[in-house]
Amino acid sequence: MTYGGGPGYPAGGAPSAGAPRVAAGVLVGVSLWRLVIVAFAFTGFGAAVSEMNSPWQGLSQQASLLTGVIYLGLLLYPLFTQGRRHEPNSPWLRGATSVLLLLVGVTFLTIMEGDLDETWSLFEHLLTPLAVLVDWAAVGRNQANVRWWHPLTWVVFPLAYLLYFLAASVSLYGGFLDPDDSGFAVTVLVFLLAVVGAGYLLYGVAKIKSVAAGGNRPQPPVGWGGPPYPAQYPQQGHPQQQYQQQPVAGGYPMP
Repeated sequence: MTYGGGPGYPAGGAPSAGAPRVAAGVLVGVSLWRLVIVAFAFTGFGAAVSEMNSPWQGLSQQASLLTGVIYLGLLLYPLFTQGRRHEPNSPWLRGATSVLLLLVGVTFLTIMEGDLDETWSLFEHLLTPLAVLVDWAAVGRNQANVRWWHPLTWVVFPLAYLLYFLAASVSLYGGFLDPDDSGFAVTVLVFLLAVVGAGYLLYGVAKIKSVAAGGNRPQPPVGWGGPPYPAQYPQQGHPQQQYQQQPVAGGYPMP
């Protein structure tokens, strides 16, 4: 798998012992941005826990906690690669998190007609989703490796919450999401299709960014010295030149 390179980023696949490190300025900038995301996510979650009666049942709170944990892992990732990578090759977790926060923010501000007056709501429904979207669109690099089928699997987080919602009989959403309503299955299907659609929107953003950055071109492995000289190997359709031997005195041929 080709790693989407760029200025300050090494090309190639998984880091090896001799692979070059990411430029210090790039590493610091990406780490600081992801520290901001971690701070936003945990601030929103912490404010909800301190201000709400049952904060653990809401998708907004669970999504913020999950985002904080994931981006804390990404923040610490360069420590495990000795600075040779600032994130894994696969963008799956970042994409799934971005789609989940899009679902949370857009649903809360539109269908549920929520507001941003409270600290927890401001961070959980606006600041954290925006920060994660900026990370996907402009900060990270592994989204160049996104696969066409990734958006189909990014529904896993909403589906996991749906199972919890049904098992725990969560009643936070009133008639908007009521399992006893005859239209409940249709509502869930529409939401899942919207999540897949948002995923393919992020997929398109990643591919456009990759093409603009030249990430669609194959990257040679680190330490690759270039192709062999043409004379080393015969080309297809052109027989290799045979050298004639000239006899010399004493019966020994000369090449």
